[in-house]
Amino acid sequence: MISRQRMVAGKTFEDKLNRILVLSPLPIITNISCMDGQGIIKAKNDVYLDIGHKSVRVGAQNLALLCCLVYVVLGGVQLLFFIFMPQFRSGYQTHLNVFLMVFFGLHLFYLHIIARGYFSLKKQRFIRFNRQRRQVALPFGEKGQFIIIPWEKIYAWAGTTLMLSDTTAIPLSTLTITMASPTDLTNFRGRYEVACGAEINCIMQWECIRAFMEEGPDACPSPSKLDTLEEYKDSRRRWKENGILVGWQIYKQKIWDWMHYSYFAYWLSDWHEKRIPKVTLSDEIIRWSEPIPESQWRKPSPELEEANALAMTYYEQGGKLGDANMPVYDPRKKVRRDQIKE
Repeated sequence: MISRQRMVAGKTFEDKLNRILVLSPLPIITNISCMDGQGIIKAKNDVYLDIGHKSVRVGAQNLALLCCLVYVVLGGVQLLFFIFMPQFRSGYQTHLNVFLMVFFGLHLFYLHIIARGYFSLKKQRFIRFNRQRRQVALPFGEKGQFIIIPWEKIYAWAGTTLMLSDTTAIPLSTLTITMASPTDLTNFRGRYEVACGAEINCIMQWECIRAFMEEGPDACPSPSKLDTLEEYKDSRRRWKENGILVGWQIYKQKIWDWMHYSYFAYWLSDWHEKRIPKVTLSDEIIRWSEPIPESQWRKPSPELEEANALAMTYYEQGGKLGDANMPVYDPRKKVRRDQIKE
């Protein structure tokens, strides 16, 4: 792992299989549009932005489909035995009992996994960015307690690893957000990671956060409603009203939704989004999240303003974030990185 002492926004580190593009500190302008492609924005208002886990909806639906397929196959096999093998007809009660045992057993397993997921999410929590105070609350303390650090001191990078097979090489990128370790001058404490696929997706995901902190809530996408129960109901209604689903397609979609327990999965997603903040936020963080008079709002540091000016000059000349020759500003040395002989 690269020592944090060498990390400044805009700098890249590469070897044969790995590449790291540092995004912060300092959180400079990226000159790239923001997009919440991974759906990690959970809440946004004039004061703070929350980022956290991906929606539990997809996982709940996939698990439900697996359970449905198991008992549908089991029920089908038992039905075939009952039809084509008369000797089994006298013992239909046994077949029914077996089916019911499997049916209820699978649903207990399903609910167990859902409950484990909830308690796991309580431990993982989320990250809150306060734009008025220009601070970040990260759940990297003991027992997941929040630690508040300055926005400009946060560490973030897009890490890309080349996955090799016999015939192909696929680059996979992850956005990482973390903080400096208070006990180790070169390492980090805690880590939030989200797989984004390509490096550009990591940058766009990060730009959502940077734009909120530096430009305001209007510059950042709002939390997605695709995984809400309201959107689920509205989408089915629109499909009928606009004639997207007609005839047999309507019943096919109903069967598909039933096999995925879609209504429950969307409801569960809503419940998680409302419940997790209530059970994880301390009174201190709640008070810290309250708005303050505009006269008390923190301003960008002179170092960040100089770093942004340096980056914008480079972008205007046709350069882009991540270029190997991009000049970067090191606030610890008060000079441009391109003036230092490595």
